[in-house]
Amino acid sequence: MKRIPKYNLILLWCVIVMAGWCIFPVTAVVCDGPPKSQSIILFSGGCDRSPPVLPCTQGFMFPAQSSPSGDFPTQYSLDFGDGSPPYYGPVDGVIHTYNTSGLFILKFMAGTQCDLWRQDTYLMNISTPENFTPMIPSCVPFQPEAGFSGMPTSGVAPLTVQFTSTSTNANAYAWNFGDGGTSPAENLRHTYLTPGTYGVSLEARDTCSAKFSSMGVSNLITVTAPKATLSITSSPLGAAVFVDNVIRGVTPVTLTDTVIGNHVITIRMEGYEDYTKNIVVEASTPLTIVAGLSKSVVEPTPKLPYAYGSIAITSIPSGVAVYLDGSEKGTTPAIFHDIMPGNHEVTLSEKGYDDLTQAVSVGSGQTAAINAVLVFTKEPAFRTGSLAVTTDPAGAEVYIDGVFKGVSPITISGLSDGVHTIVLTMQDYANITSNLTIAAGQTQKFTTGLHKVFKPSVIDLLLAAGAIVMIVAIALVVMLRKEPK
Repeated sequence: MKRIPKYNLILLWCVIVMAGWCIFPVTAVVCDGPPKSQSIILFSGGCDRSPPVLPCTQGFMFPAQSSPSGDFPTQYSLDFGDGSPPYYGPVDGVIHTYNTSGLFILKFMAGTQCDLWRQDTYLMNISTPENFTPMIPSCVPFQPEAGFSGMPTSGVAPLTVQFTSTSTNANAYAWNFGDGGTSPAENLRHTYLTPGTYGVSLEARDTCSAKFSSMGVSNLITVTAPKATLSITSSPLGAAVFVDNVIRGVTPVTLTDTVIGNHVITIRMEGYEDYTKNIVVEASTPLTIVAGLSKSVVEPTPKLPYAYGSIAITSIPSGVAVYLDGSEKGTTPAIFHDIMPGNHEVTLSEKGYDDLTQAVSVGSGQTAAINAVLVFTKEPAFRTGSLAVTTDPAGAEVYIDGVFKGVSPITISGLSDGVHTIVLTMQDYANITSNLTIAAGQTQKFTTGLHKVFKPSVIDLLLAAGAIVMIVAIALVVMLRKEPK
């Protein structure tokens, strides 16, 4: 432990606050890891003084180094170990007053702007003064119950989500965002940088009683890859466009779902040389490709009085069966040549999707394009999820919508998608009733503590009844004495 002697506590605290804002500016997001190291410094003249005095005020500094790639710490936390709410903020220093003596385990943390944290502990001993009478109670214990919400729950990377704790009877928090990020803050904004689906959990804790409650939601956050607009045209028009060897339409065409990164564009038209170009698509930056096609040096095949046409078909999903005028022709994506000019009927069919039928007109020597998006076949409305129930103490009877399901701890499956009423009962404890929303394919967690209730014994009831009879008898005697003779 390092000590800084002979400093005024309040003046040094002001220096800490200014340093926290000025020395550690927010840097570009690197997110390579948590801070490399962290230490804790106690100001002299605090709770380690001799002779001991209570209550005493102690100052703490807990600076940290940046991550290996230069992510500066931007948030700090310190649990004082005495049951009081932990500190959380942007400054690596805080002052705290202790009202009792003893051994206190301090947990100090530093995190980057990507919510990657480093944690360590320090054991502090505060001696008991002579003739000291401790304050009772030093804190009031509670039974916490965890809860939270997050908005938005889906979007394009980088996606910033506002998380809000709806927990009760808690003063310390531990978030897990599913992407490696954590946080001790109560409410915060967390940014997801990588596309994927993430589950989120929150542990809410009462530092006085050391009791905690947890809530987790799987597949809560969906982050998709950023996309940009890609416009492609050619001279002459009507050329087939391939992106990474997948046909995407006929020029001119505008694609709004192109994933950022490197792609290969190929533009192909009968009688012309293929046009190929490597491109880089950047996020939110529209890109336009103008291709001038060169005539092929190969002599064209003599044409009939009329020229056949073509049909270029793409679909989402790909690989669906294509039927042309009732005859199966192949699967998407594909270009079907030698199509007689005129009107035709195209049907796309794939298991799990509604069939799509579309009329298309093919011109002489022209290519008609169909870019289709198939719709999922509607699933049955009845879908189920599960509910995991944990109580403290265990052994509570669990009723869902009035039906007995078993004794806690228990996981109840086969619950329909929607709102259900849960009732927990246990002898000598108060009943608990709550409405929960069950999501299909997910397991909702319900963790709670039970509270004892006072129930009078048989002797208490007999004594109370005897007292009532005696009061009534006395009242009757008084009334009879007051009646006129």
